[in-house]
Amino acid sequence: MESTDESIYNKHRDDLVAFAAGIAGADNAEDVLSAVMVKVLRRGGLVRLDEPRPYLFKAVLNEARSVLRGSPNLPLLSEPQVHDSREVEVLDAVMRLPLRQRAAVFLVYWEGESIADAAALMGTAPGTVKRYLHIARRHLKGVL
Repeated sequence: MESTDESIYNKHRDDLVAFAAGIAGADNAEDVLSAVMVKVLRRGGLVRLDEPRPYLFKAVLNEARSVLRGSPNLPLLSEPQVHDSREVEVLDAVMRLPLRQRAAVFLVYWEGESIADAAALMGTAPGTVKRYLHIARRHLKGVL
């Protein structure tokens, strides 16, 4: 177990910000993570957790869902770094996926997590992640 909330946060911060940006948009990433950390610290902090990484990823996913209730389809980047029109089209299509499908796509295809690791980070079963990916691929194939 790691020693302080700060050291645990610092260890996982970059991955959590990337995940939040990938599922909730870059403009919302810091706000999502800040809201998560406020809630976690009010509940006793990170040092009490045996496995803080999956807990934090699931918390970010849940907070992103709250943020996105009003506008579920946000741009991936506030100022797109891609210039190829096909890349923009693909990113736009991914960001239009439902949140859990988007999270599975981000973790497995963008971050290179295994199905099992993505499932642990999302707080779900590996079969569920496979289902999300299957549905997402089918949807993306239809729109692209």
